[in-house]
Amino acid sequence: MLFQAVFVAAALAIPALSAAVERENAFPSKVHLQLMNIAKKNIGLQVDAPVSAHLTNYGGPVITNVEVHPIFYGAANYQSQLNSFYKGVVQSSWYDILAQYNVYRGSAVNGIPVSAAKNSLDDANDIQPFLINLVKTGQIQPNANTYFPIHFAPGISITQGGSASCQVFCAYHGTIDISSLGAGTQYLYYGVMPDQGGSCAGGCGSNPSTVNNLFSVSSHELAEAATDAAVGVATNVGSPLAWYDQTNGEIGDICNAQQGTTVGGDGVTYVIQTQWSNSANACVASGSKLTVTTAKSSSTVKSSTTSARASTTVAPKCNHILVPLPCASKTHIAAPTSGTAFGDLVRADWVLDVGAGWVLE
Repeated sequence: MLFQAVFVAAALAIPALSAAVERENAFPSKVHLQLMNIAKKNIGLQVDAPVSAHLTNYGGPVITNVEVHPIFYGAANYQSQLNSFYKGVVQSSWYDILAQYNVYRGSAVNGIPVSAAKNSLDDANDIQPFLINLVKTGQIQPNANTYFPIHFAPGISITQGGSASCQVFCAYHGTIDISSLGAGTQYLYYGVMPDQGGSCAGGCGSNPSTVNNLFSVSSHELAEAATDAAVGVATNVGSPLAWYDQTNGEIGDICNAQQGTTVGGDGVTYVIQTQWSNSANACVASGSKLTVTTAKSSSTVKSSTTSARASTTVAPKCNHILVPLPCASKTHIAAPTSGTAFGDLVRADWVLDVGAGWVLE
């Protein structure tokens, strides 16, 4: 397991981990750990964002327009707050950081409660089979955009590859290959969020509020799952990895536990973890959103901005997609191709082409 080996096995020298790395599972899966700061310090990893960081696109899948489906395992704390959090932050300027990585605003639904069958769970032996069973029984319906963060009740401990929650890691996200289930999609993307009280308190965020540190940890995993969705099935530095830094890890790892705030689409201010921006060469709490007012005609797409510059008419003479425009109802694509002015689908092979008349806010 590439990422366990890089971030945990070699540095922490946990003998059990090497065995876990080689273990074969019926459903291939790995995870990417969000280390506690004390664990990073103990193994000599840099806590502050390194100035040399840069995310490289290795061609793997991203979650273009995320659909967050929380799962509450047992009597998880802050369920209503987490429902609001996910709905708010996927429609925030913080989430706009991810646009440079071909990830755009998404949606979220209220989480589903699930009774806790155990108070000690292992990722490979318990959590993955639990998720697979939810798919088989129709309780969740994964697709290429769904992300399932599992929030656990207090007192539930989790192990992954020999590492323990709130001792080594704060949370993690992973991938399960479910192609054999006939579910209509190849991968299931999930996150594991232990309760951030107890032994996690203070080690996974500096905010005095437990729920704010939970938001921060959850935002870390959300951003990483969206920008490096299939990390769990990668075996080397290359596809299916998406955006990854060979030295520093994923988008959230580079800025681990560095907190900021964002105003969600619901108008509420949430604590989040900053994320690495290649364009800013820094950890940032907000990104730029492309905005445009469009009008359709039979032969042209006219674009105007809120600035004083004149409207720009784009002739339908190329095959470029102008811009994905998040709005209140759905995402529109302005497509200046012959006979078509607008579409409602986002395709991975479309090209983002920003020209005169567009404005960054």
